[in-house]
Amino acid sequence: MYQGVIKWVIRGGIMVIGKIFLFFLLGLILFTSPISADIKKEDLFSKAGIQPTRAGAKAPNFSLEDLRGKKSELKHYRGKVVFLNFWATWCGPCKEEMPSMEELCKQFKDKDFVFLAVSVDYEGVKPVKDFIEKHRYTFPVLIDPKCETLDLFAVKGIPTTFLIDKKGIIIGKAIGPKDWKRSEVISIINLLLEK
Repeated sequence: MYQGVIKWVIRGGIMVIGKIFLFFLLGLILFTSPISADIKKEDLFSKAGIQPTRAGAKAPNFSLEDLRGKKSELKHYRGKVVFLNFWATWCGPCKEEMPSMEELCKQFKDKDFVFLAVSVDYEGVKPVKDFIEKHRYTFPVLIDPKCETLDLFAVKGIPTTFLIDKKGIIIGKAIGPKDWKRSEVISIINLLLEK
């Protein structure tokens, strides 16, 4: 009689342990799956004030000159994470985010990270160069006085920033000034660099 009870308890215990193991395994699969990674990524983007893009649109190529007249094409940065910011010297919110942009640029300067600040000042190079030198910013600046790149990226207002992955896909867009030295931004860029 006792042997039957003991067998029943052992079998029940094994079933309970088996169920616990299955629930643990299921939880492990769910929380380490790409779905969970996407949720964590979206949470990071949300906290950083960046809208994740889902369509997987390729960033349109453009060719612009920098402050020294050297041409730069977006397609040449394939294989690197690109931070693409649109701004102007007359834009107050643009100026507000620039100190944190400078810090971000310096933090990732030795990585596969490209920082491009596209000025849409109508007057061309001189006011932009004066502004950058006055504030001692070191990040790369491209000049687009005709605002052609604004149309390419369907930008409605500045500042607007795009994050582009190593494959040239736009993965995020931020409208308005942001604090680019926030830990969430750093985490996003590190995640993109690891891919």
